[in-house]
Amino acid sequence: MRINRVLLIAFVAAIVVAGFFAYRWHKADTQLRQHVAWTSSFMDSVSTTMEFPNPPYLGGARDSVYWQWVATGATIRTRQMQGVARHWIAQRQTLLDEIDLMQLKEQGLEDPPRQLRESLLARVDLIPFPGELGGTMRIDDESIVLLNPPYAFATFEDGHVGGSLLAKYSIKPGGRIEWARLWAELEY
Repeated sequence: MRINRVLLIAFVAAIVVAGFFAYRWHKADTQLRQHVAWTSSFMDSVSTTMEFPNPPYLGGARDSVYWQWVATGATIRTRQMQGVARHWIAQRQTLLDEIDLMQLKEQGLEDPPRQLRESLLARVDLIPFPGELGGTMRIDDESIVLLNPPYAFATFEDGHVGGSLLAKYSIKPGGRIEWARLWAELEY
């Protein structure tokens, strides 16, 4: 009787463990499918496909120069696609159109989106809230959105709390950028 209970408990425990691992396997498989789908859609969106050449048939011999060439080609194509991805991420984070860019260039900025972002990142004094638990408030580079001139939106955080701010910029002679905070709020 006691042995039957022990076996029953072991059997139930084995089913629970198997169910847990089946769930984790299903979750990992779903994530893999999502990543593959995203990668395929990204590759299609930049009109680029990566096709690696088939290995040469050399009767079982290995040609290390060939494989170095394949690896180098793959690395170059990957870096090109990373550049394309960075370009489109930067484009997504700006509402500046060609006329705005042209006017900012006339005011002395060579690369307005980059210079405005870098200038705003350096202005942590625009954040009116102190960091908590020894943290230092900083503006999140990925969150900066250049709105219609002369405004920019960004989020900030110190690792514990964070918020958002709206700032206004003005271009002074020589391409010097000055910022003024219009609004800021702690959100979490």
